[in-house]
Amino acid sequence: MHVLSFLFSISFSIYTLFSEQQTEISHTNTQDSLVISKSAYKDHLMGFWLGSCIGNWTGLPTENRRIDFPFFTDDDFGEGKFNFVLDQDPWGADDDTDIEYIYQLAMEQNNSPLLTPSQISAAWQKHIGLPLLWVSNLAALTQMQNGALPPNTSHPDNNPMWEMIDAQLTTELFGALAPSRPDIGLKLAHLPIRTTAYAHSEWAAEFYVIMHTLAVTIDSEKSRKDEILRISEIARKYIPDYSYIADMYDFVYNSYLKNPDKNDWEKTRDMVANRYQYNNNAGYLYQYPWDSGINFAASIISLLYGEGDFKRTLAIASMCGWDSDNPTATWGGFLGLLMGFDELKDLFDYNFSTSYNIARTRYNTPLKIDNFDDMADRGLKLIDAVVQNEMNGSLDNDHWIIPQLKNKPTITSTIIEEDPWQTIEDNDESWSYAGFEIQQEQWNASGATLSVGKSNCTAEITFDGKAIQLFSYRSIDAGSIKIYLDDEFIGNFNLSTTQTYGQYYFKVFEKTALEHKSHTLKIIGDQTLKPKTIDLIRIKN
Repeated sequence: MHVLSFLFSISFSIYTLFSEQQTEISHTNTQDSLVISKSAYKDHLMGFWLGSCIGNWTGLPTENRRIDFPFFTDDDFGEGKFNFVLDQDPWGADDDTDIEYIYQLAMEQNNSPLLTPSQISAAWQKHIGLPLLWVSNLAALTQMQNGALPPNTSHPDNNPMWEMIDAQLTTELFGALAPSRPDIGLKLAHLPIRTTAYAHSEWAAEFYVIMHTLAVTIDSEKSRKDEILRISEIARKYIPDYSYIADMYDFVYNSYLKNPDKNDWEKTRDMVANRYQYNNNAGYLYQYPWDSGINFAASIISLLYGEGDFKRTLAIASMCGWDSDNPTATWGGFLGLLMGFDELKDLFDYNFSTSYNIARTRYNTPLKIDNFDDMADRGLKLIDAVVQNEMNGSLDNDHWIIPQLKNKPTITSTIIEEDPWQTIEDNDESWSYAGFEIQQEQWNASGATLSVGKSNCTAEITFDGKAIQLFSYRSIDAGSIKIYLDDEFIGNFNLSTTQTYGQYYFKVFEKTALEHKSHTLKIIGDQTLKPKTIDLIRIKN
């Protein structure tokens, strides 16, 4: 049945009856407030979870499969090739959706959408752990297990993986919980982002949060392409101009505008690889295919060239390269939030499962199998609290009345150090080993390698700098090491832990305020057969 939309105002608030055929998020804008139908928004929260899962599992087959030339192209996507994943039942949790699920659970259990450092730590330690955890997420968890709290867990002095992508795939939910208000979305997301990200990686994650807050403002009377360009330009204003994240956005945006063939996204992708991976520009130094920076640039390619088309955006994102399941999940969730569950169902002409298997990757949750319908209902209750307690808004029957932000965005003031730590991996040729084996495909370790020694093993490295840190993997059955710096005995260090799966990125040793000159670090393993490990060292010049 076709139902017309009507608007009428009562006491400065506007309420809306919406067409059953309307697919954009149902809202009405006044000069000072936005009025949003809660029942309509529920469908869009369900779309957020479904779109994230479609994107995640569509992107996973190409994750880190092409991290340099030759990259995938459009010719590699389609029937009989890489293609959309639609048929999971239940949808499997993965790190692109499961940590957001745990954050929502923590907000529900603490009766607050604004999580404290202790609440974040408690949720991580209870529900999140190895083996399905990597880079900055894993480095942050190790610190929390040893007493540290966010935001210290992402500071470069503590987290060698602070420039990685992690927060970009674990915090978009906070934008969906703060419709139309980037300031509140950023407030809710601040500590979750700073659990694992700092400065550049922090700003990339914030960009995604802002995009999700602004999905509700997209005008259904205008093209999605133009509206997505509009809100992406708003989100760009929150990024400091001196960040390489800003440079990446501007570079991709200008390349897209200048490209006469909007199907030739590969041209911009190749330009991105040459500018940022093979050359050092805007202060960005490529480290790993799971860097925040290179994947942010890739995500902007799929966002802009996708032009609001769900299928096209995910196809580009999955073919773009590097850590490809992350942009697919981010934009799948964003476009799913914009479109809603029902429109995704119509788009694919598919009866999607609404079940979600959080127990696939995370622990000790009240439900092993949840569902998008209930997850969205609980999300609505969280937004009730956000609207009333954080936005100074109100509830009226089935509507949120949200005061609108009038001031210009406030740019973050995170300080970037002038002398950042530099990483030397365990497989670097400058190491001299005796009794150590460099083990490959150690995906939880830095650079996917881990050097493991047995009895009386030794390792030595000479470096120029004024500070040094040593990071290792701790395990239940590990031995101990002696550390010498410039032939001076520093001490004995036990590498064992009570954590069942061990601890990666554990800071074993740190020495600062060294004279800025050449120094030699020597590590000697004990006489037992118990393993002794080296993951990386970091130095300051």
